[in-house]
Amino acid sequence: MLPAFLLSFAFILCLGLSQAFAQERTVTGTVTSSEDKVSLPGVTVQIKGTTRGTNTDAEGKYSLTNVPDNATLVFSFIGLQNQEIAVGNRSVVDAVLTSDTKSLEEVVVVGYGTAKRKDLTGSVQQVTAKEFNPGIVPNPLQAIQGKVAGLVITMPSGDPNQAPTVRLRGYTSLAGGSDPLYVVDGVIGVPIQTVSPTDIESMDVLKDASAAAIYGSRAANGVIIVTTKRGKSGKTTITFNNYVGVETISNRLDLLDAQGYRDAVTQLKGASALTADRIRFPAGNYDTDWVKEITRAGVTTNHDLAISGGSPAFSYRGSLNYIGRDGIIKKTGFDRVTARINLDQKALDNRLNIQYNLSVTNTNSKLNDDAIIARAVTFLPTLPITDPTGANNVGGYYEVGGSFDLFNPVAMLNSQRFDQQKRLLIGGVNLRYEIIDGLTLGVNGAYQNENTDESRSRDRSIKAFQSTNGEAYRKMDQVNNKLLELTATYTKAFGQNNSNFNVLGGYSYQNIIYDGFQARNAQFLTNTLSYDNLGLGAGTLLSPASNYATSYRNATTLASFFARATVNMNDKYNLTATVRRDGSSKFGANNKWGLFPSIGAGWTLTNEDFFPKSTTLNYLKLRLGWGQTGNSEGLKPYQSLQLYGQKGTYYDGSVADFLPGYGITQNANPNLKWEVLTTSNAGLDFQLLNGRFSGTLEFYSKTTKDMLYRYSVPADGVKYFTNFIWANVGTMRNRGIELSFGGDLIQKDNFSWTSRIVGAYNKNTIVNLKSDEFDSGLIRFNAFGGRGLSDVFASYLWPGRPLGEFNNVPTFVDYTADGKVLLKPGTGDQPTTDVSKADAATGINTQNPIAQGNPQPFLTGSFINTFTYKGFDLNFQIRGSFGNKILNNLRSNLMIPGSILETNMLNGVAALPKDYGTNVLSTYWLENGTYARLDNWQIGYNIRTGGKYLSAARVYLGGNNLFTLTSYKGVDPELQVKADLQNESQAPNNIGMDFSNIYPKTRSFQLGVNLTF
Repeated sequence: MLPAFLLSFAFILCLGLSQAFAQERTVTGTVTSSEDKVSLPGVTVQIKGTTRGTNTDAEGKYSLTNVPDNATLVFSFIGLQNQEIAVGNRSVVDAVLTSDTKSLEEVVVVGYGTAKRKDLTGSVQQVTAKEFNPGIVPNPLQAIQGKVAGLVITMPSGDPNQAPTVRLRGYTSLAGGSDPLYVVDGVIGVPIQTVSPTDIESMDVLKDASAAAIYGSRAANGVIIVTTKRGKSGKTTITFNNYVGVETISNRLDLLDAQGYRDAVTQLKGASALTADRIRFPAGNYDTDWVKEITRAGVTTNHDLAISGGSPAFSYRGSLNYIGRDGIIKKTGFDRVTARINLDQKALDNRLNIQYNLSVTNTNSKLNDDAIIARAVTFLPTLPITDPTGANNVGGYYEVGGSFDLFNPVAMLNSQRFDQQKRLLIGGVNLRYEIIDGLTLGVNGAYQNENTDESRSRDRSIKAFQSTNGEAYRKMDQVNNKLLELTATYTKAFGQNNSNFNVLGGYSYQNIIYDGFQARNAQFLTNTLSYDNLGLGAGTLLSPASNYATSYRNATTLASFFARATVNMNDKYNLTATVRRDGSSKFGANNKWGLFPSIGAGWTLTNEDFFPKSTTLNYLKLRLGWGQTGNSEGLKPYQSLQLYGQKGTYYDGSVADFLPGYGITQNANPNLKWEVLTTSNAGLDFQLLNGRFSGTLEFYSKTTKDMLYRYSVPADGVKYFTNFIWANVGTMRNRGIELSFGGDLIQKDNFSWTSRIVGAYNKNTIVNLKSDEFDSGLIRFNAFGGRGLSDVFASYLWPGRPLGEFNNVPTFVDYTADGKVLLKPGTGDQPTTDVSKADAATGINTQNPIAQGNPQPFLTGSFINTFTYKGFDLNFQIRGSFGNKILNNLRSNLMIPGSILETNMLNGVAALPKDYGTNVLSTYWLENGTYARLDNWQIGYNIRTGGKYLSAARVYLGGNNLFTLTSYKGVDPELQVKADLQNESQAPNNIGMDFSNIYPKTRSFQLGVNLTF
C-alpha cells in the first residue's frame, strides 16, 4: 500500500512541477470591431482568474508578458460582448468583438402584444423595476417620476392620500379628461394607485398616436401599460422587502411668532392695540406654534412578501404587501393591504397558454381637511389652545368671538372624523391558443369591482362647526367593470435577416356600471356616535330638505373593433399601421362610432451599406408616425341626452305645502362626440461608442379638436330648456422636443458610474374656443382670493395664448403713502390706483391681453445617476422645472399690514405701508417658479451570502426631497397642475396658483432590507 501511495504522491508532484515550470511567453495582438473592422483602443485584456492585464493602445494593439500556455485571455469593452480566447502555444492572439445589442432586443409592451425595441415605429419608453425611484413611493407613478421625457408627474403636496397629477406632452383637454389610460396586465382602466410598486415588472409609456391609437377613443392623453411580475420555472424563490421611513415638513412659512406678532402690531397699530384687546392678547404671554400643534413626524412602514416558482408547464407568483403611512398632519394617513396571485399554465404541447390574475386591495384612510391647515397658518400665535379662565372657552378650546377668520385649528382637528375605506377586486384570465404555426387566437376577460365608503362628522361644540349645529354624512360608491376581448394574431417570417410580418385583429367589449348613495344629517345633540347613527340628528325635522338622502346609478358601454399590421424587413425597415373603431354609449345618436387610424415607419440607417461604419455612431434609427386618438374619459354618462329631474317646487293644496317640481334639467345634444387628437411624431434612436451611450430625440406636434366643454346657451324653452349644454368646440395644440440620453461614464471591475439626462420642451397654445353654433365666451380661472376680494381672476383662456397664462394681472409700480397700490396704466405714463384702468384689465377690454407670465414651464428635466463600488451602490435623481411663473396668492394674503389684527402674517409684513389693508391683484405677487430638487437618493450594500437558504441580502438607507434650489418665496414651487374643469363648472382647476390650504411637502428618510431565499 505504501508504494502505491508514494507513486500517487510522485505523480501529483510531477504534475505540480510541470504546472510551475510551464512555458510562459509574451502574447501580443490586435483587437478590432466585428461591424466596421476598425481597431479598438482601450479594450481591457486580462488573464482569466488573475488580476494581471493590460489595455489596448490607440491602434488597438496590446502586449502581455509571462503568459502561461494554459491561460485564457478575457477581452472586454463597454457596449461590446466579452470574448474569452485560450492562448495555447500561440504568441499572437487577435480578437474581434461584436456589438452588445441586448438593449435593442429588449421586448416592450405596445398594447395587445409586444415588440422588440429595434422594431418600434412609435414613441414608447419602458421603465423596468430596477429603474424605479427609491424612497417612500406607495404609488407606481411616483416610482417613474422623472424617468420619462414629456411625462410630468406632480405631487402637489405631502398628503399621503392625494394621487399624483399626470400630464403627458402638455395639456390636451378642458373637460374630456387629461389623465393617461392605465392598463394593468391587459385590464383597462385599473386605478393605478391600488397597484403595489413591488409587484410591477415594467411600465411602458405609449406617448404618440402611432403607438396608442390601438386603444382608440381613450388614448388621447397617452397610455401607461403596467406588467406585473410573474413566476418562472425553477426552484421556489421567496423575497422579503421591508422598510421604515420617517417624514418631516421640508419647508415652512416664515410666520410671525408671538413676540414678532406683538412687535408688528405695535409698529402698525400702536402699543395701545395690545392692551385694548385682551382677547387677542390675553395675559400669560402665550406663544403657540399652531402649525406645530397640528403636525407630527410621519412614520411609514412597508412589508412585502412574495413567493414564486414553478415548472416549464406551470408557474406561479403570489405576493402580500402592507404599507402603513402616517401623514404629517395629525389624524391623516392610510394603511393598505394588497394581495396578488399570478398563475401561468401551458398545455397541448405548449400551444395553449393561460394566465390567471387575481388581486385584492383594501385601503383605510384618514382624510385631510384643508381648512385646518389654513386656520393653523392664520390663527394668532398669542393665543393658547385652551382658555384656563373659561372666558373665551368654546367647547373647551380658546376661540375669538366675532371674527370669521379666526378658528382654533386644534379644536377643528380634534372635533371631527373624516374616514374612507376602499376595496378593490380584480380578476382576469388571458388565453392564447396557437391553432397552427404562427396563428394564435386569444381571449382576455376581466372583472373589476371597486367600493368606496366615505364618512365624516363634525362636532357642534366648537366655533368652526356651530353654523350647522353639528353635521355628519356617509356615502357609498361602487364601480363594476366588465371586460371581454377577442384577438387573432398571425406572425410569419420571410426572406432573410430577421424579416417578418405580424397581423392582429380583435374585438373589445367593456361595460361599466356606477352606483351609490349618500345620507346626511345635522343638528346633533352629541358627537359620540358621529356618522355611526345619522338618525340622531334633528336636521331632517327642524330644516327639511331634499338632499338628506340621495342616490344614483348610471352605466357606460364601449364596443370596439381594432386591427394592426406590422412588417419588419432586413433589420432595416419597419412599418406599423393600426385602426380602431369605437362605439360609445356616452355620445350622441349621430356620433356613436368613431374611427382612429395611425401609421408609423422606421428606418435603421446604420444597417444600410452606404452608411459609414464607425464606433462613434454605431446605431441610428429614424422613426416617423402619424395618428389620431380620442378622448372621452372625463365625460360622465348620459351627457348627450335630454334628462328630467327635480326643478323648483310647487304648492300642493291637498297637503298645504310646497312639493318638489320636475322638469327638463339637461339639454340634448345628438351630435356630442369624443375629442379628436391628431399627433405627428419624428424620433431618432441612437447609440454611441458601440452601445456605451444611447439616446432618443423626439419631435412632436399634437392638436386636439372638438374639445368637450359645458357651454352657456339661452334657455328659450324651444331649442334649449336649461342654460348649459355639453358640446364639441375648440382647438388646442402642443408642440415639443424630448431628449433622453445616457450610458456608462465609467465601467471598471470594482467601480461603475451610469448617468442619464431626461428633458422635454413643450409649447401649449389655445387655438380656438368657438364655432358657428357655440361660443365659450371669456373663460376665466385662477381666482385670486382674499379679504375684500370676490370675482377676481388672474387668467383668461385666449386664442393664441397658452392655457393658464397670467394675462389679467395688472403691472405693479409702487405703493402710495396711504397704502394704495399704483398700477401701470393702459394708456399714458401716469400710474393709477384704479384697477379698471390698469394694463391687463384694459388689455382684456380691447381684446389684447397682456402676457405677464406662463404657469407652464418651457422645460422639465431630470439628471439620473447610479454608482457601484464593490458591494456598495448609490443612486440619486435631480429633477427640475424651468421657466414658469407662480402667482403667490398665499403670500399676498399674509402680507396685509392693515389686516394684522385679523390673522397672523409673514415676517416682513411691517415693511409695507401700514394703511395697505385690501389685497390687490398685481405682478407684485408673481414669482419665478423655476426649481431643481434632489428628488430621491439611496445608498445600499449587498451582503455576501453563502448560506444554504439565503441567496441574496441588501440593506439600504435613502430618502426623498433632500433639498430644493429655488428663488420662490412660498413653501414649495411644485404646485397642482390639473388645469381641467372642476366639478362640471365652466372654470378650470387652477394652475400656477399657491393657496393657503396646501398640505405641506415632506422630507423623508428611509431604512430598509431586501432578502431573497
